[in-house]
Amino acid sequence: MIETFVSSNSTCTKNCRTLVCFFAGVLTYRNNFEAAASEIAKRYQNVKILTIFPYGTANGKTRFSFIRLLAKQLTKVSYDLSNDQSKRVTSLSQIISKHAETSDHVILIGHSAGGVIAYRTGLLLEKKYGFQQLQVFAVGCPKFHLRDIPYNNRFTYITGQNRDRITQIGKWRKPGSRIYIGRPGREIQMEFNPAHQGWKFHASYFLKSDWTDSNQVFRSNSEKLVSKIQELDQETNSQDRYS
Repeated sequence: MIETFVSSNSTCTKNCRTLVCFFAGVLTYRNNFEAAASEIAKRYQNVKILTIFPYGTANGKTRFSFIRLLAKQLTKVSYDLSNDQSKRVTSLSQIISKHAETSDHVILIGHSAGGVIAYRTGLLLEKKYGFQQLQVFAVGCPKFHLRDIPYNNRFTYITGQNRDRITQIGKWRKPGSRIYIGRPGREIQMEFNPAHQGWKFHASYFLKSDWTDSNQVFRSNSEKLVSKIQELDQETNSQDRYS
């Protein structure tokens, strides 16, 4: 079941110039994106922030129901990885188009399998609802087959310096296909909290997760990630204005 919430970090709820949507993957709690949402609110004025759980949240689950939820979610993820469109994508494009009726700036940010949904939802928003300049960012996301289309120029794929098993899944290009030969416009590797390893590393991209980098500068994962997203967003917007 899709769950969608307006973040309490939003600085606007009606007639908002900017809409930022976070898309979750599997086994994600409702507060997972709040540290990143707080960083968004610092950098964008008049912004509504949505947190979207295409596969539902993990809140309130017992250990037994947790396992059942994961099995159910992974079945849906498998479908979304191999199909360009699903009921989830159709439903979310409708939901987001309503929230973005007065927005001229839309940013979609997906974590893990949520990155797949963010990409596909953005593409449908462009085709069906006429959103032409939205930006899509997938963080710690599995790869999936991409068509070679202009939309990919506004798609950024972000990974971290430590091994993340999820980013090892899939490929952009489908062997033997003349259709699925695309790639993201940008593929970027960033440095996140090096103390995290394995699944903990995968789960922490959007968390506050404080650490000190090699130059002894204090960092947090959420601050560094959102700062980079804003930098790339501004860079693309500048290119669009002069193209």
